[in-house]
Amino acid sequence: MLEYLYPFRTYLIVSGVEKPNVMTADWVVPLSLNPQMLGVAIGHKRHTHFLIKKYGEFVVAVPTLELLKDVWTAGTVSGAKEDKLAKMSLTLIRSRKVKVPSIKECQANIECKVVKDVETGDHTFFIAEIVDATFGDAFAKGKPDLNYKFLLHASFGKRFTTNSKDVFEP
Repeated sequence: MLEYLYPFRTYLIVSGVEKPNVMTADWVVPLSLNPQMLGVAIGHKRHTHFLIKKYGEFVVAVPTLELLKDVWTAGTVSGAKEDKLAKMSLTLIRSRKVKVPSIKECQANIECKVVKDVETGDHTFFIAEIVDATFGDAFAKGKPDLNYKFLLHASFGKRFTTNSKDVFEP
């Protein structure tokens, strides 16, 4: 029944230090303004889960439509079994406050340190404090520029969509 919650914004989760991994995730949620916190649900069997548990930090990167092929690869290829990054056109760059790298091509990179994790069935919900963030032109004016096509996962599987520049108010 979770399919009735879609569409969700789609993000890339970067984890790991010596051999970083990138995974696609839809289940990312803001949790607190002060301190700034967010949460992400990661399946127990995912390599990203292992890396976040090991290092206690991760980066939430905000892709746009131009990165759809890389987003799909990040979500369908296992970083534990293959060199996933070799199949992608992403550039990992140094983050400012965490050891996990950020993604140069993404419009924002939100650096996070885990403060708690909660087992929720077949996923772990990682609760993290945001310790830093960098952003590109899509956020240059302090809010999202809706001319950029942020990715939304339309449903489980291969269906994606984007936002529109139209803004509607009740």
